[in-house]
Amino acid sequence: MNQENIQTTSTERRSASWDIKNAPKNYFSLVLTQFGSAFFAFATVWLISKKIGSEGYGGVVAIIAASQVAQILVNWTSYSVVRFGTEEFVETEKIARVFWLRFFVLVPNLLLVLLASRFWFPPLADWLKLPVESFWYVIAHFVTTALWIHIQISLQSVKLPRMQGFLMMIERVIILAGIGILAAIGKLSPLNALICYPVAAILVVLAGIFFLRKYLFAPFSVDLKFIKKILAYSLPLLPFSLVGYFSGSYVDAIFVSKFLSTKDLGIYSVASQINGMALQLPTLANSLLIPFFVTLQKENLTQKLNAYFETLLPVLTLMWGLFCTFLAIGGYFLIPLIFGNEFYQSVMPFMILLAASVVGLPGLCGYSGLTHSYSLTYFVTISSILSAFVNVILNYLLIPDYGMAGCAWATFFSYFVSTATSAVLLNAKVEMPVSWIFLSVLPIFSGAVIYFFTKNIWFSLGVNFTLFCLIALLKKRSLISSFDVLKGFMRN
Repeated sequence: MNQENIQTTSTERRSASWDIKNAPKNYFSLVLTQFGSAFFAFATVWLISKKIGSEGYGGVVAIIAASQVAQILVNWTSYSVVRFGTEEFVETEKIARVFWLRFFVLVPNLLLVLLASRFWFPPLADWLKLPVESFWYVIAHFVTTALWIHIQISLQSVKLPRMQGFLMMIERVIILAGIGILAAIGKLSPLNALICYPVAAILVVLAGIFFLRKYLFAPFSVDLKFIKKILAYSLPLLPFSLVGYFSGSYVDAIFVSKFLSTKDLGIYSVASQINGMALQLPTLANSLLIPFFVTLQKENLTQKLNAYFETLLPVLTLMWGLFCTFLAIGGYFLIPLIFGNEFYQSVMPFMILLAASVVGLPGLCGYSGLTHSYSLTYFVTISSILSAFVNVILNYLLIPDYGMAGCAWATFFSYFVSTATSAVLLNAKVEMPVSWIFLSVLPIFSGAVIYFFTKNIWFSLGVNFTLFCLIALLKKRSLISSFDVLKGFMRN
């Protein structure tokens, strides 16, 4: 991974042209490391579920979910490191000012959440059916994850995505190794398994600090104007962090545990985990796009932004839908084969969650980055409030009648509301082209609906592929134009 520093100096990485020229190589490297991360994470899920069963794995997921609830109170300033860290890196080749300012906000946040744990942990433990002794495991996971996120976003801000991807994969390797050792010596249990997660996080945090040292340990000054700028950007993200949790997979864990069982949570979590692995591909693209969009803003190259949203993003969404269709086929046959017949129930929510990942792609691969590059963070709060409201209400209404499939549909419509809200707000404020984004989601959405009602995989796939071909023919000019736009990006 040191080749990244050898091949390109930090001076070269400070320009938008570097982002464009290195985008294929960076993304390909991220995909490879993410494939490795997904493989090791998948192996971890498989090993835990095989050794302690679906209920035991559900216990692990419940503890991690509790940790994620606490994260919402400390990570509201995390995006400021990417937004202003990239800006500082472009201007000075350092990120010391933003890194340490955010760190000195993060530490008191952590302490406040820990001191308030007597108020938030008991009701959370009741909802997730956690044993009393799980408290310190939740806290350990919470603290180490918060620190690891701080390092990850710092790597993004200095445009070292390959290093970030590599360390994320190493984290998964360490977790799997720890789980394997516990299984080999007969000590694997939900609580013991959780020990591996904070240990792995601490190790990669130390490695990340080592690779970031030249950007962090430098003289810096912070004036009141800059602090106000950071707060104006970050404060709208605090309510986003609070309500954003309620539109995510961890609140699903609470509802599944409450209305169904811990065993059902383990089964549903397999579908959620595999979908989450797939969703990392557009998430990785987002980690490249935010620094890129910020750099374009600094260089006044907004015409490139319009070309991306007008032409490339709809095509990416359509192609992502096709890719997820093939994933759905694989999941239909492989999930029961790999995890056992009891996990066949994961197939239905898995297909619906894949459709959700497609409707969420425009946000991950465009709207989120544009919102942060323009510092329109209150847009994020608005979309997250609406999305969370839809998710909570639909979970409450659908899970009792439709079980895990109802939970997955709640996620789909939550993502849809978030994407639609962001599109409307950005179009109104900065005239971002919406283009034919929502038409590109139609094939996989229709396929998921057909499978939900008929349980016939082949009929579902037939409808999906037919609509894909019709839309591709209808938008043939856009598909061709997308290649021209890519060539234009690469030439410049």
